[in-house]
Amino acid sequence: MRNTEDRRAAAGPPLMRWTSPIMAAVLLAGCQAEGSAPAPQDEGAVATAAPMNPAQQAFADVNTRMHAAMANIPTDADEAFIRGMLAHHRGAVEMAEVELAHGANPQARDLAQRIIDAQGAEIAEMEAWLTQRGLPTAAPTGAAAQVDHSGH
Repeated sequence: MRNTEDRRAAAGPPLMRWTSPIMAAVLLAGCQAEGSAPAPQDEGAVATAAPMNPAQQAFADVNTRMHAAMANIPTDADEAFIRGMLAHHRGAVEMAEVELAHGANPQARDLAQRIIDAQGAEIAEMEAWLTQRGLPTAAPTGAAAQVDHSGH
């Protein structure tokens, strides 16, 4: 059997014996505050998010379309790169268009226009690359989004 000194050493310094549980509780509370909303007190209460304003909804819609198109990854690395960048650039242009429709800051609006101009030219180059190989340039939708273009 261990003596008293051995048991104290195993439990850690006196300060650590009571601070560890406290620190664990503090960290857990911090994670709760950052990571999730507290559970409603009333079982009938339903938490609802604030409605988005038109600009937020437009950005959310762009992100959904862009990420869906980027998720269609062909097995051919070159085509995967072109299609992923094409979806990304189209999304960037759409986001810039949302900025022009809803934004007011002159610098942000200027940047949005420059993005449309620059990425529009790169979109045309990527579409030409696909066309030269007999591949569709339109963003896939529905069942077509699942088609693998591995033969090219």
